[in-house]
Amino acid sequence: MPSRRAVVRVVLLGGVAAPLWVRAQGRANEPAPAAPPPAPPGDPSAPRPRVRFGEGNVLVGLLLPRQDGPFSRAAASLLAGVRAAHGRDGAGVVVEAIEIDDQADELAVVMAELRDRNAALVLGPVTRNGAAALIELGGIAIPTLALNLPDGNPPVPARLTFFGLAIETEARQVASIAFAQVRDRAGTRRPRAVGVTVASPLARRGAVAFRDAWLSLGGEMRELVEFTGPRPSRDLRARLVQPVPDVAFLSMGAEQARVLRGALGAETAVWSTSLASIGSGSTLRLPELDGLRLLEMPWLIEPDNPAVMAYAKVPTGYNVEMQRLYALGIDAFRIGRQMLAGDTAFELDGVTGRLRYDRTASPRIERLAVQAEYRAGVPAALTPP
Repeated sequence: MPSRRAVVRVVLLGGVAAPLWVRAQGRANEPAPAAPPPAPPGDPSAPRPRVRFGEGNVLVGLLLPRQDGPFSRAAASLLAGVRAAHGRDGAGVVVEAIEIDDQADELAVVMAELRDRNAALVLGPVTRNGAAALIELGGIAIPTLALNLPDGNPPVPARLTFFGLAIETEARQVASIAFAQVRDRAGTRRPRAVGVTVASPLARRGAVAFRDAWLSLGGEMRELVEFTGPRPSRDLRARLVQPVPDVAFLSMGAEQARVLRGALGAETAVWSTSLASIGSGSTLRLPELDGLRLLEMPWLIEPDNPAVMAYAKVPTGYNVEMQRLYALGIDAFRIGRQMLAGDTAFELDGVTGRLRYDRTASPRIERLAVQAEYRAGVPAALTPP
């Protein structure tokens, strides 16, 4: 029989590795242009099959990673979420899912095709490289909601908006919340934090975002500490408690956080992002994490949330990361409906969080995740004060 540690590792790491209604388009239901003759088997230039669903005069293009590539499960999960939202909110809209690479040249061809077919909206791409490629294209003729966030704050074409589940955004929100909670307790000194990350690029991006936000708020923080496991060394334990931090930020998965949690004193508030979440519906229990606070989306920890209850549950077999992308697909389509209506400022109670948008302020959809705390071994939503 596998050990509990092995079971934890399988459950936590088995997921996908690692964001104009009035201008109804009369040609939306026309078939896509004829595909060229099939290329030889295995040729990456071979035309990809397209999925179409819905009836109406408004065409929405959904750009997905290739099903034969590394993001195949991400593509399937996102598509399922868009279908779920369309099934409830998609009257009059036809969605056409198109598999593409995230390179600017291929993206340009697909965007030009959708423009010529009078598409009203484009959702995607879902990768960070794809979001960057859209910026590289420059002028974009169709309102487009990229489902990832670019690095930095580059100049953005007027019809391009970004929405995603970036871990950096969560880390900055954690820094703001945690700083406000410990500021009074710190008295006249600057609130102290320690940040611990693992080797994963995603985890490190979250840790760097937390550190930068904490320092900008006026807090004190030393260089980030990297945990290489499987157990914290004596030196690492000393760095975590000397001097005693007000806040410890663990940018890592639940299993690594479980190992480190015991090395932190009870007087330290321990925080993480959704990286450390196993979702409230998990059959796994990690009581060692009780008291750890984090951010999570309503879809995974608020089953009684009206927005969550409004949409079909995920298909059987979806792990936590696939559920996140399913929820992303739901909110992407809901945001798309607002954009189709010509809205340039709105708020939504999303299944991924509270969503805010004001085009005059930013081309990014702001997502405010739910505060949660591990209780009885699983994350539970906290009631706002």
